[in-house]
Amino acid sequence: MRKVLIPLTMFGVVALVAVPLSAQQQREEQVLRGGAEAVRQAAPMLDRSTDAALNLDIGPILDALHPYSPRGRSMTLRELGRRNDPDFERKLRGSLYRGSARAAAMLDAMATAAPSIRQSLRQMEAALGAAMVEARRPLPPEAYDAPPPRDDDAPPPPYDDEEDEGAPW
Repeated sequence: MRKVLIPLTMFGVVALVAVPLSAQQQREEQVLRGGAEAVRQAAPMLDRSTDAALNLDIGPILDALHPYSPRGRSMTLRELGRRNDPDFERKLRGSLYRGSARAAAMLDAMATAAPSIRQSLRQMEAALGAAMVEARRPLPPEAYDAPPPRDDDAPPPPYDDEEDEGAPW
């Protein structure tokens, strides 16, 4: 009877541990996907904020940067941007929306890849644990012997000049 109870108990413990991990993993993925949706929804707010910032008068800042030029300039960031590129605002707006879409796609991809990443991390943890166990093992006595003396009179290893033709160094 005891032989049957021990495996059943172990199975119950494993099942109890596995369920919260699964729920935690689902929460992590939901958080990532929720973050992606938040980034998508933030794009219009960023657009409006950028539009408001483009109306900022930077004339006094330009006056301070160029003290010997005429005073009292009035110029907005929008005007400064349009000087070099008449299509400045459309490009800026497109960049904001493309960047938001890319960030959201990255968060979605992270949510999709999370189980694989988690598994890889577990495998790495197990491999590092095994390596640490191996590193703690004492070396055999012959490993502590001194290495054989070097023969400084030995000829250098063969060298072939033809192998280096065309090498930049």
